[in-house]
Amino acid sequence: MAFLIHRVRGRAGRALVLPVALLLAARGPVTAQAFKEYEVKAAMLYKFAGFVEWPALPAGAPLCIGVLGHDPFGPALDQAIQGKSINGRLFVVRRFKTGQGTGNCQIVFVSSSEKKMLRGILDRLRREPVLTVGDTPRFCEDGGIINLELADNRVHFQINPEAAELARLVVSSQLLSLASIVHGGTQ
Repeated sequence: MAFLIHRVRGRAGRALVLPVALLLAARGPVTAQAFKEYEVKAAMLYKFAGFVEWPALPAGAPLCIGVLGHDPFGPALDQAIQGKSINGRLFVVRRFKTGQGTGNCQIVFVSSSEKKMLRGILDRLRREPVLTVGDTPRFCEDGGIINLELADNRVHFQINPEAAELARLVVSSQLLSLASIVHGGTQ
């Protein structure tokens, strides 16, 4: 079973597919078991950073990807960002337990283990310049910015542009054109 990125069109779509293709090429022949959902999602988290602008980041500061709750990525997220940078900024990954704050991370993946507390987490991060990403049903409707979902053996993604605007993030029109747009959860 292969997991692919859905709605790949144009240069932006190729940019999102590239890390996945490189990941696969490095592994040799691909079997259904070798190509895992969270490897694709890890590559997408890294690539999303190239399509988002944050307000006034400190000069030279790394881009932080935080994982809140149970970490479904294993080593895949660390491998996806290893040695990578965007606009001269290296990446770091930080993991946070349930109930912990997420520090100064620019991207926070909210694990499905936080489902019962999702609204409170999103309410707390709502006006912070944080790209919230999750993979639970109704994540965007509850105020998250990007939701990754698996359907038809593909990783699809939704974006809530109103939630991004509230967080003072500018999401590239290229990325928006590849996503399903969702509204809600920004009151």
